[in-house]
Amino acid sequence: MSGCLGVVLLTLALASVPLTGTALAVSGGDGTDAPTSAAAPGKAFDDVWPKPVDEFLSGEYLTKADVILTRRSGDIASTVIRWATNSLFSHAALVYTAPPFDAGISETFVIEAGTSGVDLTKIADYARGDNADFVAIRRLKSKSWFDGNRQARVRGVLLDKIKSRYDFWTIWKISQNIWFGVQSKMETKQKTVERYRKNEWTPPNEYICTGLVQVGFVEMMVEAIQRGEISPEALRDVIFTKSAEQYLPEPGNWTLLGDDAKETAISFKDILTDELYAVTPEDLVQTDKLEWLYLIKDGVVHKTPSYEDVLRIVNASSAVTQ
Repeated sequence: MSGCLGVVLLTLALASVPLTGTALAVSGGDGTDAPTSAAAPGKAFDDVWPKPVDEFLSGEYLTKADVILTRRSGDIASTVIRWATNSLFSHAALVYTAPPFDAGISETFVIEAGTSGVDLTKIADYARGDNADFVAIRRLKSKSWFDGNRQARVRGVLLDKIKSRYDFWTIWKISQNIWFGVQSKMETKQKTVERYRKNEWTPPNEYICTGLVQVGFVEMMVEAIQRGEISPEALRDVIFTKSAEQYLPEPGNWTLLGDDAKETAISFKDILTDELYAVTPEDLVQTDKLEWLYLIKDGVVHKTPSYEDVLRIVNASSAVTQ
């Protein structure tokens, strides 16, 4: 299925997922789900790499709010996105839940904004190559404030944002999507998103899925700053694009704003909405705010501490198949 992993990795039993239309009712969408302690990965079975996908998925290697990047060939939207953004990847996702940190869950699922709205798919379908050529996994660099509640809130924001249903099966809509990609290439994606909004169009899910991941982190942070739980300076830690980060005060200069520091951070999201939604898969590749963890390809999971490791494995696999 064509569609965006603007995505969230969601481990839950299908029977426990009530769906009404396209709205997905999941406990914890508002960030109040239990348990509230940090959901760090537990002890994995072993540290031998690479390992089979099934062993990886049955272990405790993922945690809530891990960022997922995927690529699917033979899909027109995916191809246009990669061409328009000069990226190895075309979609983004977020780990939603998994057996290690959510009681009563038996399997990991992906919730994604796709061509037909919200779709629920087993992460195994992506990991085994059914829905993606390969999958890379990144994680926000260790921060003491990024505990279980805040991880849950990031995924909750994404869940709230992708309940709408879109039908892109008509030729006109497909053509509009291609136009979006071409315009993005010519005049920057941010300007194209802005133009869509001015025309009262909704940017295609395929193109804003990565932006949803970015907005999820920003909204979580802004809410915490507003409650006085986190310093406004920490907002920079969850901005994944230089074009938006440049509008923040330099580190150390927040104190000069005095009482206005909190308001500056709170207003950031509203002022730069188009910049944030215009974040691309390549922005998530290039940001230094996320650490590289794993690459899943051809049914095998590799530990990849750097993007160079990802490229090496992808290129080696491509060379073998040629």
